[in-house]
Amino acid sequence: MKTPRPFFLSKCISICSCLSTIFAAIHYSLLSARLIKIPLYISYGGEPVFKNLINIWYIRLVRRVISVSVRSPLRMSALCMVNSTLPLPSHSGCIIAICHTPWKRLLVQWCLENNMAFVIGNGTWTNQKRRIQKRGKGFSDLRDIVSYLQHNGRIVIAFDCFSNYPKCCPVKFLGKSHNMSMLPVRLARVAKVPLVTAIPRFCNGMINIDCGPQFSLNKLNSDPKGVMQTLISFLESEIKNNPATWPANYYQFAALNNVVLN
Repeated sequence: MKTPRPFFLSKCISICSCLSTIFAAIHYSLLSARLIKIPLYISYGGEPVFKNLINIWYIRLVRRVISVSVRSPLRMSALCMVNSTLPLPSHSGCIIAICHTPWKRLLVQWCLENNMAFVIGNGTWTNQKRRIQKRGKGFSDLRDIVSYLQHNGRIVIAFDCFSNYPKCCPVKFLGKSHNMSMLPVRLARVAKVPLVTAIPRFCNGMINIDCGPQFSLNKLNSDPKGVMQTLISFLESEIKNNPATWPANYYQFAALNNVVLN
């Protein structure tokens, strides 16, 4: 049974909505005066620039509130903001491929609380989060991950990892050519498990983990590069619907240029 969100947390999110309009107006004024350049990802959005800025600032502010909440007595209430509709297989393991998201901290805590899956992540995780972290580097670590998947385990891994290693997959993303890591597909193929795409969407005060493209083992084996292009094209469509879907610093990682507001 879900714990209702307390009044204080709801009020903070409402305040974020008001503040986002103010910050977006200031940001838009600077763009209009050509004092700063508009990031390319905003120009790709299907909505007007000002509306995109409101969405982006709203997500930034709410993320700050949630980041504090999960480390406070409001932790359980914050976790109840997550709602998953993923159709996960019940009799086999699976790869859950997810894009980098502003909700990373909350989703890691949610996976920990619900014993949802191991999470492939870099860096040194602290406290209880270490129980669900796998780095996905080195033969021993990869062997343990494959064994876990073959015993009906689930792995959450980011699919939008750009790289220049020789065995990377060439893809088209936001009008540019990039190379992406094929680790999600390779793990699924070696472990002989399906791959399910997850996309976190913030709507009406909830973070819904919705399902994207799903791939059977046959598809993964027959067209692995096509699978990677489908994944990144899916992210591109989400960005065009709402640029706040992707953290701003990852656009820099993808080496996207800036354009001037018309």
